[in-house]
Amino acid sequence: MGYLDHSTNNIILDAVLTDYGRSLLARANGSFNVSSFSFADDEVDYSIIKKYGRTVGKEKIEKNTPIFEAITNESQAIKYRLIGMEDQGRSIVYLPVLNIAGIDPSAQAWANVFNVTPSVPATISLSLTIKNSQSNVTSDFIQNQYTISVSDRFFTINPLPGSELVSSDAASLINPGDPNRTAQYKLSTTQTNFGFRVIANNIDQTTLSVYGKLNSSNQRVITSYITVTGDRHGCSINIPVTYTGKT
Repeated sequence: MGYLDHSTNNIILDAVLTDYGRSLLARANGSFNVSSFSFADDEVDYSIIKKYGRTVGKEKIEKNTPIFEAITNESQAIKYRLIGMEDQGRSIVYLPVLNIAGIDPSAQAWANVFNVTPSVPATISLSLTIKNSQSNVTSDFIQNQYTISVSDRFFTINPLPGSELVSSDAASLINPGDPNRTAQYKLSTTQTNFGFRVIANNIDQTTLSVYGKLNSSNQRVITSYITVTGDRHGCSINIPVTYTGKT
């Protein structure tokens, strides 16, 4: 959804279904029901506040920020969700972040950690922390549901003890001809530390040759991403996962 300013006096609301929403609507079985929605400020550059000060910076953001049009690719929209707090009188300075447990988020080496094959699944452990490491995660940010988006062509998600998959989107409901198709999993947990297991699907040689790149060992390597997003606080993390197979 996007706001399109067509004049100084009129604002037009542009709303479309995402590709994922269209696939749900196409089931035509009465199950499609919009029960909630989110707002986001993906367009806003908050460094303007730091550069020009709160008063002038706020005015520049309001007058000069371009607004995105509505797009149908759900992976490209609403990355920075707005958060509603129960305690309206409290000021929040640091927002929560998702990190891979035991791995320095500032290092780039972890990008090659998760190499999954059908015989060797990978366990991904995440931790919800506050950007300021001196602060604890408050109850406002403790939630019990995360959305996991994964390419169902290559990988499947299984829960670990302490968490539960409350729903998932079967591969048969997604257009098999779409190379960017994703399955959505809802992971339920009440812990700030949680995880899930990534299992590689059996991939034929044709799929390997189409989506994989040859490495120095003459093996085909497919790189994909798993996105985990908090359904309440909106923080997310993109986790690169590779599949290595022989040519």
